[in-house]
Amino acid sequence: MSTPSQPPLRTISDAQRKTIFRTFLWILLGFCALIGLLVATFSFQGRAARQYGSRAVQAALASKPSPNISYEQNCADLLNTPLPDTVTSCTVKVVAGKPEALLNIEGGRQYRLNK
Repeated sequence: MSTPSQPPLRTISDAQRKTIFRTFLWILLGFCALIGLLVATFSFQGRAARQYGSRAVQAALASKPSPNISYEQNCADLLNTPLPDTVTSCTVKVVAGKPEALLNIEGGRQYRLNK
């Protein structure tokens, strides 16, 4: 029995090498653009939610809460505006006269905002 012979090595021309490299760069650029788009989307959604929570805290402060009373109030009731699309729930909790908003966002994220 003889040993099997190796197939001849394939040579890659310069034109093929350039095409392969260009394709790799396009895939890499597309991947980076996709990651950037995801980061921008999450940042924008989070900013809208935080602004809503900040307005709720300001509204609670405007009512001049007593330092002797603690209570919770729904942000939508406090502001008379509906929740943003990405916010699942928002509650303003006043403890010792200091309001704090607790926002639950889609995807299980949470923001706590105070004065």
